[in-house]
Amino acid sequence: MFEDRRLDAGGIACHVLVDGGRAVSPRFVFRGYDDDVHGPFVRPHLDAEGKLYGRFSALLIEAPGGMVLVDAGMGAFAQDLDAGHLHEELDALGVRPWDIRIVVITHGHADHVGGLLDPRKKPSFPDARHVIHRHEADFWASDAAGELPDDAGQPALLALHALLEADLLDVIAEDIDVVSGVHAIAAPGHTPGHLAVVIGGALLWAGDAIVSPLNAIHPEWVSAADMDPTANEATRRALFERAVDNGLLLAASHMPMTGSVLRRGLAYELTI
Repeated sequence: MFEDRRLDAGGIACHVLVDGGRAVSPRFVFRGYDDDVHGPFVRPHLDAEGKLYGRFSALLIEAPGGMVLVDAGMGAFAQDLDAGHLHEELDALGVRPWDIRIVVITHGHADHVGGLLDPRKKPSFPDARHVIHRHEADFWASDAAGELPDDAGQPALLALHALLEADLLDVIAEDIDVVSGVHAIAAPGHTPGHLAVVIGGALLWAGDAIVSPLNAIHPEWVSAADMDPTANEATRRALFERAVDNGLLLAASHMPMTGSVLRRGLAYELTI
């Protein structure tokens, strides 16, 4: 659990923090799963129960302007899942909650915002500004989010309320440098205001816009969790293109690897 998953982003040290993980049906990872179409690519990655394992992870950035955390894991919303370990991961690196200066919220799903709250439902990072896109904040505060099954909107709503009450929330409407060397960019589709992050002009953290290495070969294979599949495919292609054009390493919340991106016709190749 505690090996140092360090990445170098143009001289800025980054650490992948593994909050946990779970195995899911390939029908969740690839919407409209058809074994004749998807199977030849997907079957080599299935476990003995025919499932795909994916990690829940966040990113810690040792930026010159202070520690930046991208997402916060599942927290108390892990329930019976093997998750909610982000704060243990920070402890293993000698980082305390009050050391974090900026938290970038890529989007409002529970495995990204649950850890924003401590056991008292107060902000876990009391000295940090929390950055979220306006479209994302608006969605999770909307009636539509409240009508999602299984109370899926509750973690984000609780986190937003707590952050607003503590005056720790910054809502953005355009791409910005949250600190020097850390650039938050719009990457909508998985959710309405999903963000990705470019660090040091060298590393692209795609959040949940890209969920599998197979998305490079088939950017059109969107997931069941993508709220706007068409927009997310466009975002994926734009992120892959950005990585190719700028020579960026690519990493993402649920992918088990970090790699370079090559253009292959209308698709891409991800290489370690």
